[in-house]
Amino acid sequence: MTPPIEPELEEFVKRCLEGLSHQVQGNSEPFLEVWSHADDVAILGAVGSYAQGWEAVRAHLLGASKSLDWTGLSVERLLTAASGELAVTVVLEHMTRSVEGEPGSRTLRTTQAYRRENGQWRLILRHANLVTAEDEARERALAAE
Repeated sequence: MTPPIEPELEEFVKRCLEGLSHQVQGNSEPFLEVWSHADDVAILGAVGSYAQGWEAVRAHLLGASKSLDWTGLSVERLLTAASGELAVTVVLEHMTRSVEGEPGSRTLRTTQAYRRENGQWRLILRHANLVTAEDEARERALAAE
């Protein structure tokens, strides 16, 4: 049985997801607020990009938000685990938008790691990659076996 997640961590994860919902709509500020400012933070972006260290991660997120315009975000949480001062979430992020009246969507597989710093949880790692149509077909085939 999975141990319950402490309320403080649960609230922080919700705050991260709220910040992410702003990030994917082009506003980085709420998402930047949840990050650690340490030199060891890292982001491995969904389009193959990456950055390490707070200043590089900050610049990465600000740059990425300029091209993001997803209006809907729903999250399917697969795992939340914590031990001591570290925690991790594994989620599917489902995003939708309309471009010239045509609906669009994408799903990202995302892992985020968190660390308690000075008594507060902070985001220290985000790794995301796009779930392709081929990935989904392969998963359906495996489930059917």
